[in-house]
Amino acid sequence: MAARRSGGRPAEPTDLIAVASSPAAPSDPERQVVQRWQDSAGHWQRLLERQPPASRAITNPAIEQAVLARSPRTVLDVGCGEGWLSRSLASQGIEMTGVDAVAPLLSTARKHDPYSHYLCLEYDDLPGPLEGSQFDVAVCNFALFGDQSVHRLVASLLTLLPANGHLLIQTLHPLSACQGDYREGWRDSQWQGLDHESHTMGEAPPWYFRPLSSWIALLQKHGRLVTMEEPLDPQTRQPLSVLFHVTPATQQDRNNA
Repeated sequence: MAARRSGGRPAEPTDLIAVASSPAAPSDPERQVVQRWQDSAGHWQRLLERQPPASRAITNPAIEQAVLARSPRTVLDVGCGEGWLSRSLASQGIEMTGVDAVAPLLSTARKHDPYSHYLCLEYDDLPGPLEGSQFDVAVCNFALFGDQSVHRLVASLLTLLPANGHLLIQTLHPLSACQGDYREGWRDSQWQGLDHESHTMGEAPPWYFRPLSSWIALLQKHGRLVTMEEPLDPQTRQPLSVLFHVTPATQQDRNNA
């Protein structure tokens, strides 16, 4: 699976990257996630061009269909990376805004989609220039890799949605991502393989592993978890990802909390 960062790029199931199962305790993992993605962005893009993760044949349609089912006019793509999802949705007439912390990835997104709006921002900078904006849907597709940064981001994104808006989060399924260790906490990860020029990649970002119960508690703390999907690998029949549908909490939800 691919590693990812608190500032944006996804961890995806792929044979290019292995995630260590042993817990890690880096001095400042949230910052390391962002910095290591900055360092590895070029290698990551070349690897995607050469060998896209096979899992995308399942997870890409899953997130697209989840967005389109809401019939949105405006969508905020958080952790948009090289922009594939924003481009796909924009081609269907949706007004897109993409956010990512890694400038080289955003440069690629802008190059292939000059009409959508892309912002280079870390998650803790949100809402920032988007304050006061409203989006029908906000989406985080394999783009949440931190600990407290994810709590802050989810709370922030829900303020950018109307009462009937939806936050869609697709991430690695904990059962497939745990690598045999289901304890919550920071993990080290390690790039595997070489790029097309036979260069080794830089250090992979650390990532924060959450059991399914922890994801549910996080989302229920900040909003209202409406439903959950678990896209399956058609060959292994094992879950590739989990896709959460979240809405802003109502006053009744807050009173019952």
